[in-house]
Amino acid sequence: MSVPRTLIWTPAPTAELQRNLHRAGAGPAALVPVVSGTVLLPRRGIGFADAQKLAGRSRDVAEQATLVRWNEHAEVWSDGTDTGYRGRARPLVGTVRWWRLKAVEGTLDLPADVAEVRDLVDEGRADTWITNLPERSALPINMVLPVVPVTQGGAPLA
Repeated sequence: MSVPRTLIWTPAPTAELQRNLHRAGAGPAALVPVVSGTVLLPRRGIGFADAQKLAGRSRDVAEQATLVRWNEHAEVWSDGTDTGYRGRARPLVGTVRWWRLKAVEGTLDLPADVAEVRDLVDEGRADTWITNLPERSALPINMVLPVVPVTQGGAPLA
């Protein structure tokens, strides 16, 4: 099984989200500004529980954040209230957490710009940024890294 990928989408503006995550000491995550808000790309090896905490911090800013975790066989998502899945999603979250999620099978509709970032992650075009994120850092400035270059040097996704 491949390493699960994780993203969090929130309608919060990138600068506001970054400032609040810095204050909370939350992260690390690459922040990708998109028209619909901000996509957070946590480090590759993040566990589902830690990703849920990061999504919760994002909800503190925007009152809305959707966590999406996937691999080539399955997908699971949660907006903090409702949870859904597709395919064999239980291995993505672990057995104990799976039973607590009360997930309902179905599909997730992401905004088009968020789906585009997800495609970039699937293509491996965001990996050089995500794999280099530290697990923990002593310096607060390194807790959250703003990243625009997943668009290959162009303007943020429009």
